[in-house]
Amino acid sequence: MVNDHIVQRRSGEDRRKKSDRRSGFDRRNVGYSNGFDVNGQEIVYTTKEACEYLKISRPTYLKYIAEGRINAIKVGRGWRTLKTELDRFLRGE
Repeated sequence: MVNDHIVQRRSGEDRRKKSDRRSGFDRRNVGYSNGFDVNGQEIVYTTKEACEYLKISRPTYLKYIAEGRINAIKVGRGWRTLKTELDRFLRGE
């Protein structure tokens, strides 16, 4: 018996786009260079979003939190960091 069923798989790039879309990282990061959104509230990043913003790995990010180089708050099982705090870290202050 011949299997005529063909399964199409999405390429790696398509998979990444879908996960980025789900996280909301791209939407929240557009046009808000000062760390505040249109309502004047500070932007809060999850661990994954902060790692993407800083372009560092998750273990490095968690190490910086443990060392006190990045101020973050533990929420449930994850960490939350303000965008202004990440900008301060990037400036080296």
